[in-house]
Amino acid sequence: TPTPTPTPPQQKLQQTIQSLIIGTIAGICGSLAGMGGGFVMIPLMTSRLSPKLTQHVAHGTSLFAVAATGIAGASSYATSSKNAVEMESAACIALCAMVTARLGALYSATLSQVALKKVLGVFMVCVSPIVPLKAYYMNMNMNMENDNDDDNANVDQHANKKHNDDDGVHNNKNNDKNNDSTNTNPNTQRMKNAMISGGIGLGSGFMAGLLGVGGGAVVVPSLVLFTSMDHYTALGTSLAAMVPPAVVGTLTHYKKGNVNLRVAPALAVGSLIGAYGGGMVGVHLEEELLRYGFSGLLFGLGVRTLVKA
Repeated sequence: TPTPTPTPPQQKLQQTIQSLIIGTIAGICGSLAGMGGGFVMIPLMTSRLSPKLTQHVAHGTSLFAVAATGIAGASSYATSSKNAVEMESAACIALCAMVTARLGALYSATLSQVALKKVLGVFMVCVSPIVPLKAYYMNMNMNMENDNDDDNANVDQHANKKHNDDDGVHNNKNNDKNNDSTNTNPNTQRMKNAMISGGIGLGSGFMAGLLGVGGGAVVVPSLVLFTSMDHYTALGTSLAAMVPPAVVGTLTHYKKGNVNLRVAPALAVGSLIGAYGGGMVGVHLEEELLRYGFSGLLFGLGVRTLVKA
């Protein structure tokens, strides 16, 4: 007996349920690794959703969910006890990313389905090692700082033994030098952070508009490596910064007809639910397991996307 063809109302309900499930899966995976779920949403929308979305529509629709998740995630970080959002850096990233997000979305419309899929696959493969490497660089920097502190302590002890009479003067000079090197002009430091954040925003915004992702895969490791932010603050700042460019990218994709408004709301709701649930689970899992698990997932999805292109 042939399988009966679903009626339009049944198709709509089926697609809504599938979108909710896809968004939930993406939210869980993203929250466990501290990244957006666009990398998970797009392959699933082009392969598992019924009816399947085209590559261009999947990218535009994904940005709709990314914007919603970014708002909720940034709010939770900003209202936490750590207040883990650097608003100045987030504003610099967002302002620059809003410009390039539109350019990325426009450029995305000029690419063929196959070319766009290949770009996504290559980017996913290249980004996959960033999460574990980020932790490695953080540990390396901490070890270097500890070694420098030990060296400074040894120098001070040696100087104290040789120049007991000049301890006060010697320590004052060392303190002045340390203050000069570590406490530079606040305006100069703010300008430096603004320039770094702006550069990060230019790259992440273009990637967000082109690939339909939040840009967290670029922003978070860049903030950790090139600024003094800790991982927790980098996550909150990245989430806050991704919202405006995601909105701009979504509107640009929508004008090109590349946003499915029947799928997008359920996708966003699922992402919010999955992100909350994934965060509850993630606090009980080893961080190293999460890092390598998501890295493997990204690499696998990237290879699969390239093979299917």
